[in-house]
Amino acid sequence: MKEINQAIYDEVFKIPLALGYSTYNYLPDTASYPFVYLGEQFGVPIQVKSPGSLVGSSIVTLHIYGAKEKRRQVTDMLSAITLKAKRIASADVYSVAFASDKPQIIQDNSTSTMVWHGILELEFNYLN
Repeated sequence: MKEINQAIYDEVFKIPLALGYSTYNYLPDTASYPFVYLGEQFGVPIQVKSPGSLVGSSIVTLHIYGAKEKRRQVTDMLSAITLKAKRIASADVYSVAFASDKPQIIQDNSTSTMVWHGILELEFNYLN
């Protein structure tokens, strides 16, 4: 049995792969655009009286990088990933429910050429 946050991360990681996107669990030094990087994750456990019960939420942040001429491609990728995430009902042995998404797109000038940086926070509630 996996730890709950890892189980959710693994389910989310499968989504861009299934959609055919180059997907990483680290920010690659070199990669062709577009690509997806699963980054930060925040767990928010809720204390319950039943020992061994897990209840709470988990927020996974995805980063999508696209060429400066391809803003719409980044937007479409954000949308496709969100639609699939809304269908997640389980992760390993846990019951999971999609709670919310917070998409944004910003210009990223951290490289020699400006790129589009899509940021998608996906929140899931869980219990076992």
